[in-house]
Amino acid sequence: MKIAFVTELFAPSVGGQEVRFEELGAELVKRGVEVDLYTIRHDLDSPKSEVRGGMRVHRIADCAGYKHPTLRRHPQGILAFTWALWQRRAELDACDAVVFNIWPILPPLVLGRRLRGRAVVDVCETRSGRFWHWIYQRLAGLPNVRLLGVSPEIVRHMQRVHGTRPERAHVAVSGVDLAAAPQPPFGTDVKDAKQLMFFGRLTEHKNPRLLAEAFQRSTLPSRGYRLVIAGGGPELDGLKRDFTDPSIRLTGRVSDEEKWQLLQRSALLVLPSRREGFPRVVAEAACVGTPTLTLDYPDNGTRFVVQDYQVGRSVPATREALVEALEQFANEPQAWAELGEGALQRARDEFGWEPVTTRLLAFLRPGRTPPAQAAGSVQPQQA
Repeated sequence: MKIAFVTELFAPSVGGQEVRFEELGAELVKRGVEVDLYTIRHDLDSPKSEVRGGMRVHRIADCAGYKHPTLRRHPQGILAFTWALWQRRAELDACDAVVFNIWPILPPLVLGRRLRGRAVVDVCETRSGRFWHWIYQRLAGLPNVRLLGVSPEIVRHMQRVHGTRPERAHVAVSGVDLAAAPQPPFGTDVKDAKQLMFFGRLTEHKNPRLLAEAFQRSTLPSRGYRLVIAGGGPELDGLKRDFTDPSIRLTGRVSDEEKWQLLQRSALLVLPSRREGFPRVVAEAACVGTPTLTLDYPDNGTRFVVQDYQVGRSVPATREALVEALEQFANEPQAWAELGEGALQRARDEFGWEPVTTRLLAFLRPGRTPPAQAAGSVQPQQA
């Protein structure tokens, strides 16, 4: 079997989509699948072609300023990438499946129809508003194009709002490399009941400032609780300037090993993002018995992840509700500890790359029906 990935960002860029495609590609290669990845060369020091984890990487369009400070993505880079893919359409035609990252949106819209049933669009998030509704409607309307969703709610949304047929959609979460994860059990000698953490890129929409403010307004600092905010990004300097209380520790970027140590040690992961699809750190936290607290913003897919997989809780998207939830965590530690323990085994069964890849291959092979997905079921939630 031969599969192509088409995605806007890849190593040396660091982020969720980059890790998703690199680790999924490596897992597919282990199973004898030929994998090619096509991307933009946004770092002009990167090689145009290389092999990573057995996957052939092709950086087919140069755009040094692709991550645009005001437009988010440079239009010239999107056009150049789409044209370069069109010129390689014979290579894509030779694949059994071509998996397009939804970003940038232009390549699947241009090439999806001509791939005659082999095109698959990987939808990492859904956004509200008329423009985005129109975009998702166009994707769902492409003939013979299948959809992946990184969470059950994304697939439910595409079915409910945009009419995607159930057999044309599949849940493929961003998996976890369980070999790299600490192994259970995780007893009280490992967990620090008074440590909370945030992990992610420190950008405005991920709301690390809201979390720091809510933590300071709560009684937790005076009761010996500590908040660790791990990650780098444009908000880091401002956070260091404005939050100097020793109960809040800003680590900057951390290694994978340090991330796992923090997740294993912490009693709670807090992700107050305004916009997310399926943050892999939620799955990683669950795999070490750490539950997640998140907020009910309309575009925050994390709220559905914690509900679907029973790995945490969500509360209204206000500072006051977040403060109240932090107080409840401190006042009822056993309830949160039991939530983390209950999530542990199910998370390892659902989120490990091995079961994720097995189900995905079954979906991608023509005429095959994917194995049943417990939490991956896309039945609408009850009101």
